[in-house]
Amino acid sequence: MKGTLRLFFLTHLRDLYCSRREGVSVSVRNAHGKGPEHVIGYAVKLSQRFCYDACVVLLDTDIEWADRVTKSARKSGIEMVGSMPCLEGLLLAILGHRPPERCLQCKKQIEKLLDLDLMERQSYAGSFSRPVLDLSRKGIAELDRLLRCFEGC
Repeated sequence: MKGTLRLFFLTHLRDLYCSRREGVSVSVRNAHGKGPEHVIGYAVKLSQRFCYDACVVLLDTDIEWADRVTKSARKSGIEMVGSMPCLEGLLLAILGHRPPERCLQCKKQIEKLLDLDLMERQSYAGSFSRPVLDLSRKGIAELDRLLRCFEGC
């Protein structure tokens, strides 16, 4: 189920911020983890196949991004956005908590803090409402970049 949390969170963001009335359409895809190299390879294939106007990939930063991976992404016009050290760390930061340095600690802390199942798509609506996200984006550049993508900027 690698990548499922990311898929649900990004789908939640799309539902909140993407206005089809403005001509913005966003596809959220799941590369099912396997590291930055696999995720970027998957994104490259999709962007070539579907000729997207833009392609943004949300990656954990706990695994180093090799130079060849970042070069491949850049060459293909794919923007890499990092969640430090993982998606759960980004979620903690959005909620105003300093994320631990290790992913396992982030996972434990977010589970304890929220007491809900993040593997359920509807779980994000209560804790990550638009007002919470709008406030948090001012101090979290990665979140702001993602939201601007969904807004079509």
